[in-house]
Amino acid sequence: MHRDASAPTAPSRRHGPWIAGSVAGAILLGAGGYTAACALTPLPAPRTAATDTAEWDEAATASAELATSTVADLVAAQTGPAAVGWQDGEAVWSTDESPRPIASISKLVTVLIGLERAPLAQGEDGPAHVWTAADAARQQAYLADDGIAFPIPVGTEVTTRQMLTLALLPSANDFAAAYAAMTIGDDAAFAAAVSEWAERHGLATLSLAEPTGMDEANVASAADVVRIGRFALANPTLAEFTRMPSAELPWDIGTVKNTNPLLTQLPGTIGLKTGRSSVAGYNLVAAQESSASGRPAVKIAAVLGRDSGSERARHTSALLTGMDGAAQPLPLVLPQDLVGTAVTVDGHTIELVANGSASTVLFPGEQAARTVELTPITEGPEGQPAGTIRLTAPTGDIEVPVVTATTIREPDLWWRVTHPALVFGWAEPPTP
Repeated sequence: MHRDASAPTAPSRRHGPWIAGSVAGAILLGAGGYTAACALTPLPAPRTAATDTAEWDEAATASAELATSTVADLVAAQTGPAAVGWQDGEAVWSTDESPRPIASISKLVTVLIGLERAPLAQGEDGPAHVWTAADAARQQAYLADDGIAFPIPVGTEVTTRQMLTLALLPSANDFAAAYAAMTIGDDAAFAAAVSEWAERHGLATLSLAEPTGMDEANVASAADVVRIGRFALANPTLAEFTRMPSAELPWDIGTVKNTNPLLTQLPGTIGLKTGRSSVAGYNLVAAQESSASGRPAVKIAAVLGRDSGSERARHTSALLTGMDGAAQPLPLVLPQDLVGTAVTVDGHTIELVANGSASTVLFPGEQAARTVELTPITEGPEGQPAGTIRLTAPTGDIEVPVVTATTIREPDLWWRVTHPALVFGWAEPPTP
């Protein structure tokens, strides 16, 4: 019996399981590819940010302001013209900017200009000057006018070193004048040279008519006297003379003593010069080395118009010793200072800290600055490099490393699988 060709064929029962298996396989393969993609995709690096520096900036500003106000109060307590400054600085604090007679402090300027024109190395005798009848006549004129002079015979040879020793230690007017005539010229040439030198160095109140200080027209403010002191200390040859307590001279002169009493009475004093006249009163500019809060310092103080030699010494000593109190210690960085934070892609916060410390001491007129530069970080152990703290201070620029305070670990696979937007960059990572 034959089957009718038009009769329907029964459907096969084997296709259903195959389709289901294919779909399941596709799902498994897709899941496997997604998981692999999650596992292999590089994650964004932790985002970093420096901490707010306002607190440190305020502390640094407060230290600088306290240093300045302290020295300003110190000078303001003086009863006459006075000024102070530090050798390594530019600022000067003064009670009076008026030009006043400076008497023999003029000799510092005389020698500074003379050494520019005829340099003399430390310890050298330099060229000799033969004492003339004109020199002898000047000696007698100075003595008649209550000036300081050391008469020697005409024809005597005097070395440059001997002239400067007598001009600067006992403040001999005759030898200062002879030195100026030898190196600069007559009084007219001298006054012109001083005017040019003062303009070149920004000394607006300095004006000298002659080289010794006997003329009351030789004037400068106390502030400019401090600045003159800076130039004198910066010249090794001149500074050597001003710090000598005494010296031996020939021609029956014998021992001459420095007129600056602080050289032997105030420890650390390193010069400079006294001045006195009936109009000027008693003047003194002096310099002292010290250590203020551990920082070496060279301080300069000047007083003008005091009533006696002892008063000028007391006032200058009070200024010099009081200046150390203006120094302000300032911590720049403390160990483990928190200077920044980082946030990983999975939201963990990492502290970025200083790997070291630094400090400075501020003198009046000085400032310090701190900046933090952070660099990219990745997973890794505690202490990996994270940047640099750059410090600018009067005692020198310093760099302190920044490191991570804790270990940075990558998120596990489950986190990756469950945070595709962060893994594949569809969403912004968290920020500090």
